[in-house]
Amino acid sequence: MDEGHAVTTATSTVRKSADREGFRQAMSWLHTWAGLILGWLLFAIFLTGTLSFFKNEFNLWMRPEMHGLPRTDAADAQVAQKSVDALVRKAPDVTQWILHLPDDRDPAVNMLWRGTGNGRFETLRMNPQTGEPIEARQTMGGDFFYRFHFELRTAQKGRWTIQGRWVVGVATMLMFVALITGVITHRRIFKDFFTFRPTKGGQRAWLDAHNVSGVLVLPFYLMITFSGLMIFHTLYMPAGIAANYKNEKGVDSNAYFADLQGEKPESRPRRGAGDKVEPLPAITLQPVIDAATARWQGGRIGSVQARRDANGRAVVEVTRHEGDRLQYRPPRLLFDATTGEWLDQADATSPAVKTYGVLYGLHMARFADVGLRWALFGFGVLGSLMIATGMVLWSVKRSAKSQTQASRQGAAKTTSNITSNAPAAHPKAPFGERLVAGINIATLAGLPLACGVYLAANRLIPVGIEGRADAELAWFFSAWGITLLWALACAVVRPHRLGWTVPLAAAGLVWAALPLINAFTTHTHLGVSLPAREWVWASMDLSFLATGLLLGWLAWRVRPGRTPRRGAPARSARPARPAPSVPVAPAETSTSGA
Repeated sequence: MDEGHAVTTATSTVRKSADREGFRQAMSWLHTWAGLILGWLLFAIFLTGTLSFFKNEFNLWMRPEMHGLPRTDAADAQVAQKSVDALVRKAPDVTQWILHLPDDRDPAVNMLWRGTGNGRFETLRMNPQTGEPIEARQTMGGDFFYRFHFELRTAQKGRWTIQGRWVVGVATMLMFVALITGVITHRRIFKDFFTFRPTKGGQRAWLDAHNVSGVLVLPFYLMITFSGLMIFHTLYMPAGIAANYKNEKGVDSNAYFADLQGEKPESRPRRGAGDKVEPLPAITLQPVIDAATARWQGGRIGSVQARRDANGRAVVEVTRHEGDRLQYRPPRLLFDATTGEWLDQADATSPAVKTYGVLYGLHMARFADVGLRWALFGFGVLGSLMIATGMVLWSVKRSAKSQTQASRQGAAKTTSNITSNAPAAHPKAPFGERLVAGINIATLAGLPLACGVYLAANRLIPVGIEGRADAELAWFFSAWGITLLWALACAVVRPHRLGWTVPLAAAGLVWAALPLINAFTTHTHLGVSLPAREWVWASMDLSFLATGLLLGWLAWRVRPGRTPRRGAPARSARPARPAPSVPVAPAETSTSGA
């Protein structure tokens, strides 16, 4: 009985172990293909999202005409009133405006407005001292990185934004799946985190880099991915809204969005694209802003908006600064635009909406100060590195497998080649493997090059040309497209490690040259910004230079002909085995570049 029980127990243990291995292998398959299918797109989404943490700083640097804009000591009410008066002189028929007051990240007054009808908002940047518009160059600035991050924006006024958001949503879901399955797949994930062997080279080094970058800030990846999905939940999961918000006409989405924003449904206007709206009357902002400051006990005011509500009454909405709390969508106070009387406060207070607001706020990070933004930027860089190493690792593993199979086939053909005096044919990697390697080059090396070209275009394209913002984007996508052609030629047509070196070196050169280009084309260069201690302007140029040096170092590391360092010899010396007479596949067949 004891022996039989022991055999049964051992058999059960082996079976459970096999089941666990089978589940882990299934998760490994899912992890690999969930990351591979849209891995290139995920890298672009993650990298541009990382740059978006400094969207305001990019906006400022790419508008050098705003350099030297004086900080004003005037009260918020005076600044807002001057800007509104200047707007009314420019557009008397304005029906809605949203005014963002200057702060420590943006010294200008930013005004969004639209006239009669419900067309697109126009944008004005105004001097906070005079209220007059600033004649800045046309550019999307850092807003391009921000818009591309979640809707794949390809033009200043994109048309396929909803479709782009769907594509990004699918890619984000696959990344979330890849993160979960990656944790399940790696049995020694935390042990492997403390093991990094870059001198090993090849597959081992890439796997270690993938593990370290994946585990180091894993909670950040899970948070940023899940919150990214939640932001557009109304687009991806409308069934819940349809089930809980109904009226006699069907789905009452207006009531849902009112609850989401802490408003009353009856106060939200319902207008079609062709509905006409009466222009706003003259508005005095001093009593409104004073009352808002008193209610918030000195809290910062972020923006002021004037519009007509559902009943056609002109109202002023004062919004608290986004940096005053973690939860996104700050509280808003509503006033009558004619009398200045306080009407209502809009603020989401239900637990579900507050949880959603916290997730939204964590993703946007508009509450973060300079130090925290740099920390989040570093986390984003690690996330981009995690995706990049995963893509290269897939290519390296397939390349090693292909070389092993080619070596075995070469051993079988060696005798026949010698007998027939035929030259030995160098085996070529499968087409699919070479295609993946080419797209890796185009994405992982081409996107940094395209971003650098986009910034250089901001300084090199003439200021006064029509459609200048779209011309900058044309430079971006042209550089990315040329890199794709180069990568396909070097990886698919004739595999060579030069495919990685050239775009990385070009990217390093462009980024390192940005401070020099800036010095020749504007008066915002380091020679001016450093002595004046204008750290926003100076830090941008210094960051560009550091990025160029890093990319140049990477290009040097993957240059053709470089001999990778090997690890230390084994402690116990063993008799050397005779080398097999198997031809080794040449380095040119390794399309991964590792």
